[in-house]
Amino acid sequence: MLPPLLLTAEHDALRAEARAFADSIYDGYLERAMSSEFFWDLYRETGAKGYWSMTVPCEQGGRGATSVESGIVMEELARGDFNLGFSLFAAYSANRILAEHATSEVQERWLVPALRGETAIGFALTELAAGSDSRNIQTCAARVEGGWRLDGHKTSSGFAVVAGATILFARTSDDPRTGITGFLVPLDSEGVTRGRIPSSGFRPTGRGTIGLNGVFVPDANVVGEVGGSFATVRGFFDVGRAMIALLAIGAAQRAIDLAIEFVSSRETFGAPLSERQGITFLIAEHATRLEAARHLAYHGLASADAGLPTTKIAAMAKWFATEAATNAARDMIVAHGHRGYSDELPLMQLMRDLQGLEIAEGPTQIQKMIITRELFGRSSGGRAQ
Repeated sequence: MLPPLLLTAEHDALRAEARAFADSIYDGYLERAMSSEFFWDLYRETGAKGYWSMTVPCEQGGRGATSVESGIVMEELARGDFNLGFSLFAAYSANRILAEHATSEVQERWLVPALRGETAIGFALTELAAGSDSRNIQTCAARVEGGWRLDGHKTSSGFAVVAGATILFARTSDDPRTGITGFLVPLDSEGVTRGRIPSSGFRPTGRGTIGLNGVFVPDANVVGEVGGSFATVRGFFDVGRAMIALLAIGAAQRAIDLAIEFVSSRETFGAPLSERQGITFLIAEHATRLEAARHLAYHGLASADAGLPTTKIAAMAKWFATEAATNAARDMIVAHGHRGYSDELPLMQLMRDLQGLEIAEGPTQIQKMIITRELFGRSSGGRAQ
């Protein structure tokens, strides 16, 4: 049973605050999204508003927000700039993990400036042979005097060419369940190489590769317990999937808003286009699917805040929302006619960005495996996180 989602006046005020900021930056989205340069000025401005510290406890310099509150800001920032919304998703995961599991030394050196937007912290789990099957990672960490020696290769890592450091997961033993450990790795360390992956979306946030050749990491940079990293991050997978859903919903909502504006002002064959049910019904259908996805995602976050099981509902939200959002963006391109299929408007870039979310945090097939496992038992759904 899901808890009721009781939105308060404080929630409304937070949404209004985030929406006003999103609207103020929207005009620059397309130019930023098509560039490989990271938007540091905007990133620092967003940090000054406290958005990178949403999930960090107040006593550690954060806003101490709930998952629902963080989701509200996520959705609204994505309406203004998809990549800024994705940056909030990355900060939600990395900054909270550091706040809860990093040593005081790492928190002082990396978390404090990250909360202000002065640096960004990446997250490096995926490898060529270990995507959704994350227990199969081959990057290894060997014990040496005073710390660890890391060797291996990560791919499709968010902020790989932008971040100052990354939370990187490596194998510290052969045990499939207790053999993975997290490390905070400064990306200017000797032995680290980085490369950008050419992509149609996620350009400014620097999705890329990280190579490690004998990289030394001190004991102070171990994140959580040695061998206990999956227990450390398991809850983040569930909440993260609901957050990805809201990232997709926010971006797709902008596409629908643009279509409504266009249809409301256009005339065809002597009558307003808004009187043509062929187009207005299409927009109505997508708006309905997005609203359903929105409720599913917020129920997942409310469940997490209430301490209730979240795995199934978060997987449902992630699958349903990313598919609904991508389909909506595609049809809003068609609704705009020839201008939609160009880089004159932001719609094509929105769709390219949104398509990446169908893969991030596990593609649709993985979400269905998770849902099946929750419905029928663990033996029916594989080992997907």
